[in-house]
Amino acid sequence: MVSNTNVVGIIGAMELEVEMLKQQMNQVKKETVASFDYYVGKIADREVIVTCSGIGKVNAAACTQILIDRFGVNYLINTGIAGGLHTEVKVCDLIISKDVTYHDVCKKQMVKHFPFQEYFEGDQRLIEAALQACEQLETDGLNYHLGRIVTGEAFVSDNDLKQRIIADYDPHCVEMEGGAIGHVAYINQVPFVVIRCISDHADHEANLSYDVFEKIAAKHSARIVLKMLAMI
Repeated sequence: MVSNTNVVGIIGAMELEVEMLKQQMNQVKKETVASFDYYVGKIADREVIVTCSGIGKVNAAACTQILIDRFGVNYLINTGIAGGLHTEVKVCDLIISKDVTYHDVCKKQMVKHFPFQEYFEGDQRLIEAALQACEQLETDGLNYHLGRIVTGEAFVSDNDLKQRIIADYDPHCVEMEGGAIGHVAYINQVPFVVIRCISDHADHEANLSYDVFEKIAAKHSARIVLKMLAMI
């Protein structure tokens, strides 16, 4: 376990989402736990653990719980890409999570059973740091939004499914890990925020857009995380 009391755990689902962060690290030590690789080191003067969870809710939840139990992180930041849902959201826009939830779990089930939460709210301090980071980079042409992020075990590329999710949850974007990370953070009382950059519009053209913009979107999200580390 890392001894510092301000350790930041940073999770990306795919290697391209954490590649830039790993390049900025020094004093790096790699630890492998349950087949997840955790890179322990520093970015500037901040102690960080950077890891790649793999795609999907179960992978994200398992990876997050290890960050908490094994490494004792004090903050959790999930960085990566997502499909845009809100009418004002464009490709390469950034979304900061006001809250996160699942679009493929019944709302009544979430409220009636543990952990008795329909949504998991992002930490206000981390949200403010993310917004400040976005403001600093706004001159580079990056647009940003504070809103809901929804998670499910599917890459959404169907207009009918997209419209159902919008009608039920009024989200800004959809992805496959953030809800699980927020869920685990909530039950462990660890502050979290999810940061996503839009790679597609979660519609019938999503696969084409994703292939074109995934690396650009991942880089933008990582830039926000780097800026945040000096603020928290």
